[in-house]
Formats: sequence, structure tokens, C-alpha cells
Amino acid sequence: MAINQSLSHGLRILRTIAEHGPELGVREVARLLSLDKSKASRLLLTLAEEGFLEQNRATRRYRVGATTFEIGQKYTRANPLYSACHDDLHQLAEKENLNVYLGVRSNNMMLYLYAIQGAQPYVFRINTGVTGQLHTTAAGKVLLAAMSDDELRDLLPKLSLNRLTPYSIVNSRALMTDLRATRSRGYSISDEENLVDIFAIGCPIRDASGAVVAAMSSAIHKQGQDKAFFKNMQEVTERCAAIISSKQGALPGPAFGDSGRRKSPAA
Repeated sequence: MAINQSLSHGLRILRTIAEHGPELGVREVARLLSLDKSKASRLLLTLAEEGFLEQNRATRRYRVGATTFEIGQKYTRANPLYSACHDDLHQLAEKENLNVYLGVRSNNMMLYLYAIQGAQPYVFRINTGVTGQLHTTAAGKVLLAAMSDDELRDLLPKLSLNRLTPYSIVNSRALMTDLRATRSRGYSISDEENLVDIFAIGCPIRDASGAVVAAMSSAIHKQGQDKAFFKNMQEVTERCAAIISSKQGALPGPAFGDSGRRKSPAA
């Protein structure tokens, strides 16, 4: 099926500015997308005219606009998972004093659909609507572990396995080993891999077919916590994910089903 090239270029510009911003100029956009400078300029002006981008009058560079933000907010609110998870995620955050997150995969990133700041002495804030790395976040690892090995072998070379902390896994083979351990345990662990001093547990959210449709995670500053605390954190996070999954029609069973053994759709 033929696609509209101008529309495709415009959407790629939005994604590029969102990923490489906060602001980019015409030359940078043209270079990143291999576009003619005049074409890039016209597309940027059009997107700004419609409110999807804003232009900094002082620098003439472009940033994501209010219309894009508004649409993104509506996506979150319209997603049925948001309403299904709202109360359970808040209860977990408030009762256990944890930061709690709900995420889905968006291309090669993890998108936070919901982020709740728990009552912790150390504040580390991640906002709803931002993206995180798949290979360093607990929720991102869940989304990767839910893929088949064939799908992972195709995806991992496309990921930028950036070292965000000294503990980030930046080797594909080591990451595959970690993901297989995640499937076996039924939950993921991010131990200072995304943020220094932050420990996180991730669990899958499954639907009626048993497929993993999202991931939730809980996070805490490690200082002052002991093994008993982390064990309880794991159990309450798994319990919350199971409750939310049941509301999606999922039956009790392995957290990741037959992930890894199943063939990719193209196989």
C-alpha cells in the first residue's frame, strides 16, 4: 500500500524532535532525516502553523508544540489500561510508599502511560508521557522478555544499548541472559541500571489471551532498605500486576506464558 510521503516525513520530524530535542534547527532535522533543507523547512513551518511544533523566536529552532502534548494526553486517558489500573496503582504507591509506573512499548522505547510518586524521603521523578530505555528500566525489561527469542534477535541490534549508569547492561548477549532470567522468575529487576541508587521490580500485565499488553513497575531508593523489604516489594508488585491482569480477563498462569519459545509472526 502506497503511503503519503509528506505525511510520513512530517511524522518522522515530530518523532525526531521528541527524541533528539528539546529543540532542533532546520539543518539538524534535515541531516538527521536525510531531507533536503528546503523541504525540511516547509514541513517544520507547516507543523508549527498547526500547533504540533513551536518555534523559539530567539533561536529559530523548533520544539514539540501544545497540540502534540494535548493529543498525547488524550491517548493516555483513552487507553483502557489507564482506567483499569488507576486505583490499584495508587493503592500500591500509597500503602507501600513506592514510586509506581505503567508502561508500554513505543517503537524502540518504553512509554510511561502513568507515573505515581510515592511518599519517599528521596524524590526521583519520572513523568507520565515521557519515554525510557527498554534495556535499563524494569518495565522495559518486562516488555522485552515478553517477546519471542526470534523477535528479540531482530530488535536488539536496532536498540541503542546506552550505558546510563555503571550497572547498565550494554551487551546484547548479557541482556538476553537477563531477559531469560526475567521470564523464569516472572518479574524483572533493575538494580541501579537506569538510575544510580534506585532499585525497581517490573511485572507483566496480561490480557484475556494471555499476551503481555503492558508492564508495571515499582521503584525505591535503596538507601536504608534490607532484603526483607525488597522481598515484600516483589510480592506486592506481583500481586498488583495479577489483579490488573485479571481485570483484563487474564487467567491465573505463568507471568510470561510461552514467551521465548513461541515463533515470531514472520517465522
